Amino acid sequence: GAGVVVDALGTAGEQASALAIDSVETYVLEALKWFAHKHGEDDDQLLAEFRNALGQAHERVRHESIEHPELHGMGTTLTLAYSLNDQLYVAHVGDSRCYLFRDRILYRITQDHTLVEDMVRKGVLTEEQAIHHRWRHVITSTVGGESSKVRIDVHRLHLQPGDIILLCSDGLTEMQTGDDIAAVLQSSTTPESACRQL
Repeated sequence: GAGVVVDALGTAGEQASALAIDSVETYVLEALKWFAHKHGEDDDQLLAEFRNALGQAHERVRHESIEHPELHGMGTTLTLAYSLNDQLYVAHVGDSRCYLFRDRILYRITQDHTLVEDMVRKGVLTEEQAIHHRWRHVITSTVGGESSKVRIDVHRLHLQPGDIILLCSDGLTEMQTGDDIAAVLQSSTTPESACRQL
């Protein structure tokens, strides 16, 4: 199964998000038909292909922005998760997130591509200071946007029975703590009810 979450940025962000999803979907459907027949030795190639898919989405959004000046600077975050048997593959750009909920513990799989997150990693800010920092919404990598370069993170992990994967934008994480999210996932009986509660 596959899931994607995007978060529009800028005045034309909705167009950027739609273009990015369409581009990734087209790439996956047309270029990666071997997904269902892959074997373990193809894991690194699979991660490389996800990187290619997001890279192509970035180039497509940038091209549209250049071709249509009214769309200048449009961009989007994008986090993609793909599960195949007991393996989960994640590709990520921006500050939307992928979480793993396992044995009542919530793990964040992705790192935010934000200025404040970079400052935390470098030890300039603490996690507590970052929560309310005035620069916490400054994103350092997007699909599309002003920069021709894009940072694409990829992850692979082994899934266990009972694992829950959550994809979300900062619209959720700005309002709910990790403990709040974990409590909802623990108490919900279906993915749909968890999403409605969140």
